[in-house]
Order: sequence, then C-alpha cells, then structure tokens
Amino acid sequence: MEADVALVLEGTYPYAVGGVSTWTDGLIRALPDVRFGIVHLHAGEPPRRAAFELPANVAWHADRRLPDALDAVDPEALAASVPPHRLAHALSTGFAGLVGAAMARRREVPYVVTEHGVYWHEIAQGAPELETGLRLLGQDVSAGNPCASRERWVRLFQDHARAAYAAADHVTTVSAANVPLQRRLGLDTAEVIPNGVAQPDALGPPSEAELDRLDASARLRASVRIGLVGRVTPLKDVHAFVRAAAEAGRALPEARFYVVGPTDDAPYAASCRRLADRLGVGDRLHLTGTQPARLWHRHLDVVALTSRSEAEPLALLEAMAHGTPAVAPDVGGCRAMLTGGALPPGGLVADPEAGETTEAFVALAASPARRTALGAGGTKRAAARSAGAMADRYGAIYRRLLGG
Repeated sequence: MEADVALVLEGTYPYAVGGVSTWTDGLIRALPDVRFGIVHLHAGEPPRRAAFELPANVAWHADRRLPDALDAVDPEALAASVPPHRLAHALSTGFAGLVGAAMARRREVPYVVTEHGVYWHEIAQGAPELETGLRLLGQDVSAGNPCASRERWVRLFQDHARAAYAAADHVTTVSAANVPLQRRLGLDTAEVIPNGVAQPDALGPPSEAELDRLDASARLRASVRIGLVGRVTPLKDVHAFVRAAAEAGRALPEARFYVVGPTDDAPYAASCRRLADRLGVGDRLHLTGTQPARLWHRHLDVVALTSRSEAEPLALLEAMAHGTPAVAPDVGGCRAMLTGGALPPGGLVADPEAGETTEAFVALAASPARRTALGAGGTKRAAARSAGAMADRYGAIYRRLLGG
C-alpha cells in the first residue's frame, strides 16, 4: 500500500523508548487520516522487539541496516528498496537525511526534514554515540568505524546536514536554540515547531495497583525521590546525575535517587552502578530499566536532566505536564521550556559541572512549597504545548506539499 508520508528514522521508533520515538508515535496518532510508512535505519544486529504498537494508519514498516563500513553507505541503494510513498520526511540530517533525500529524488516527491538534536553539534559537545547505535569512540556496535578523529565525525555530519537542507522542500526544527546552528551551515529559514505533549489522564501519586507496575525500589521509604527519566547513555551524561545524587545525598540521608529508562547500553549502565557504589550512594540510587514514565513522573518529587546536549526534551515536558518540578542544564531549549516567557517557572536551570544541580536537589528537597509552586508553573507551561496543535502544523505542511 502506498503511504502518504514516509518517516525516515535512525535507531528509534518503533523499537527504542525515548523522546524521538514518543514524538513520532504522537504525530502518527494525531493525524489518523494520513497513511504513514516507517523507514527504520539501524546499525549492527536488527532490533528484536518493538517498544511501540504501530497505529492503524501505518501502511508499512521497513527496517534497513547500515553497512559496517560507513564509507560504504549508499543512500540510493537503500532508497530503492523502500515501499511507495508520496512524501519523504526525515527526522534527522544524518543518515536518515541522506536516505530521505534519495527517496524523494527517486520518486520525485516532496521532501521534509525535521531536526530534533543537531548531530554534528552533539558530536562536537562530546557525544560518543548516534541514535543508530554507532559508537564514535571505543567499540563500534556496527563493527566498523572509518573516522579517525572526532573532528572528522563533525565534518562528516555537517556535510550530511548541508546535503539534507539543500534537497529539502521544507525544514523544521523543534527548538529555536537549533536555528543558529542551522544557519552556520547556510540554512536561511527553518520553521520552529516546538514539541507538544498529550495531557495526562491522571495526576497525583500512583495508586497501589500502579505502584505494583513499577520496580520494587519505588516502594522503599524516602524523604524525597529525585529521578532522571531517559535513556541510560553517555549523551544523557547519567554519570553527572550520579555525582549530583551522591553529593546531595550527604545532606539528604533519607533521599532516594532513580534512573528510569532503557539500559540497552549495558557497559555504560554498569559504569553508572560502579560510580554510585564508589561514591557511596549505591544503596540509594536505583537503575530501574524501562518503566512507565508517566507513573514515575507522578511518583517522583523532582525530575532531572544532566544531558550534554538537548533540543526540546520531551522528558521535561512530560514531567511538567504531571506537575513535577524539573531541574535541567542550560542546553538547547531547556531554559526556554522551564523559565522563558511570561508563565511561572516550571523548574530550575542548573549546571551539573558547577555543582548547581546538587544545590537544586537540596533546595527543592527542603521546600515542599517551592516544589508545589514550580509544579503548578510546569502544568501551565505544558498545557500551552498541545501535541495535537503540534501535529496540526505538520499536517498543514503535508497538505501544502501534497496539494491538499
């Protein structure tokens, strides 16, 4: 069956839990009259199990493996095997951007690019991996790594971005913070469409039945519960969260700390556990693995991010929607999400490297009233960010490019 829109992704939907996957699932479900195709690019072994059930308006789904030698990536060959579609929409400017452009050329259809994180900038900031599963440093999951230095990776993905911009009929990004980075590569105009979030079905602490669905550590007594909700990967700099938890834990002896998210990167997850043990917080810091994020957002007293790079993190937006105050570094659109504009703040902006994350944990633990006020501000901010309104803007782009 022909798809109206073929979404091209790297290592995310429908297999991996995370912001891009949640965004994609929400977009598809919010546009039930659009027939979508899914092109999922990955490195290494094929994914074993989907994390998302595909909606009824997904016409087809195609997994495509990248070759081990990245110099051998052939976008035209990959595009040739993709089922029929009327528009190609790449959700990054990396390999997805190249394959999406090739799909559009091959079928002579419109091409849209949406940038969440800016790959080359994330690499320059020290990120050691890509969404596809490729490692930029150390062991490469794909078994091949032709790039001798980080600088070469930066140049490679800058070239990919320029090629994607040049081929696109329309470029969007999720955060105004990305626009200056795009302009550095010659993109004159990108439409900023901020992320949206579905409003939660329930607020307040989880019920006993809901707690039964969570890791057993959720029931352990605590004066305050502080957690990072996201993938356990170096890009999220979970080590920084562990260090902040250990430092805050000295002032908060009855606090508990949680890392809630996929631990597919087993060596990195193990390194987080070792660091927690070495810093003396191992008995109070729990890695839960993949869990229902919405329940944890209701169970935690504070949600934190310590990422090296972000665009518009859905983890923050979801926490705010549930009335949970957030702590995040000043990267990407985090400051604007938490404190920008006229609405009351929804959290605190804190630099993990400067000890500010630790200070934020201690300050919020000491003041339930401040947590309540920031939670209320976050609820107002999230209410202004509708997932449906976001999807409607993409629907309008599709209709314009497809002629109605």
